[in-house]
Amino acid sequence: MKLGTINHIALTVSDMERSEAFYNRLLGFMGYEQGEKTEQLILWASSNSVITISPANPQSNQKCDRYSPGLHHLAFSADSREDVDKLHQELIQQQVTILDSPAECDYLPGYYAVYFLDPDGIKLELTHTPTW
Repeated sequence: MKLGTINHIALTVSDMERSEAFYNRLLGFMGYEQGEKTEQLILWASSNSVITISPANPQSNQKCDRYSPGLHHLAFSADSREDVDKLHQELIQQQVTILDSPAECDYLPGYYAVYFLDPDGIKLELTHTPTW
């Protein structure tokens, strides 16, 4: 492990069952496997990171606003542009909200990404960056 790499990401969600189904499909596509599962936490792990979901405070009715302080979006790496395109097709079939269809972006040479929302409106991205 290298200093500064992301160890895990913990998300809070409004509906554990709905989010578990969404993240099972998404994270399964990327090679994560579901591990621990309790009423308060569901964990998925890959060879180099962990993602968890937990129930949000039921007293809060606040929705995700990526322009407020906090997480703007979460980006995952793809091995190829074909991975990005394949996920995009799966997201369409699952009727996931697509923010931006797969396209090359000006961030870095060859940066190719799809942007979409999870069930709570958290912005997610799958990107292939050949220079990284």
